[in-house]
Amino acid sequence: MLQQEAMIERTRRVCREDERLAAAMMYGSFAQGEGDGFSDIEFILFFRDEDLEGLDQEEWVSRISPVGLYFVNEYGNGTAIFENLVRGEFHFDRASEIERVVGESMRDADWLPSLEDTLVLDRTGELVPRLREIVGPPPERDTLGQIRFVCDCFVNWFVFGSNLFARGELARSLDLLGIVRDRLLQMVRVLEGSTLHWFNSSKFLETEISETSYARYVACTASLDRDELQQAYLSAWGWGRELMSSLGESRGLTLPATLLRRLDRRFAEIFSGAGLEGP
Repeated sequence: MLQQEAMIERTRRVCREDERLAAAMMYGSFAQGEGDGFSDIEFILFFRDEDLEGLDQEEWVSRISPVGLYFVNEYGNGTAIFENLVRGEFHFDRASEIERVVGESMRDADWLPSLEDTLVLDRTGELVPRLREIVGPPPERDTLGQIRFVCDCFVNWFVFGSNLFARGELARSLDLLGIVRDRLLQMVRVLEGSTLHWFNSSKFLETEISETSYARYVACTASLDRDELQQAYLSAWGWGRELMSSLGESRGLTLPATLLRRLDRRFAEIFSGAGLEGP
């Protein structure tokens, strides 16, 4: 048994033993059946409103396993690095917020295939109906609206990143390139029928897209070096134009052809590269 699996069982036991808890659920890799020895453990804990005030979160988490570091991260989530170096995230929420916290937005962001795997505790009967609404197969990504949104996002972030490059803000431009690559991967995943890991688009990338696409992705990576960054942006725009064209032809997507040609010329000026003319 993985140490994470043993910790998950202890978390379930701690939840059952704490009468202050109204409900609890697990999400993330282990709830999705993909957890391994490198995965986090992740839970949402709904305490009765009056009991959450003044709760010692670190003490509660330490009941699972000795804690080396505990803090509330920049997103407001309790975060633990246990002494065994497993990482955990714990959302301490009010029971009155179950309906708000567990909604369609959660399903869209975090696929939950099984009620049995994600449910930890439901003393009030309020959590199970909410989970039934979102548990199941992942949402359909290969829709015209979703594809249009991804293509628009790709163009938007590419314009942003290219302007930063032109200004000489190479570090920020490199950061934006990461967002550009995420949109590229979503386009690839639609075309190759591999949309399971949509928001974590690079997850299991080595096995979930074709070797050809993986090589194209590699060409869109760079270190903080002007020449490397320039070449990566050139590769990303060229690949993105090809992907958008393929999506346009196969999914009936109308592309802003005039704008894209103007951007071809603009990016050729910024990156001083040849071969930028798109399809």
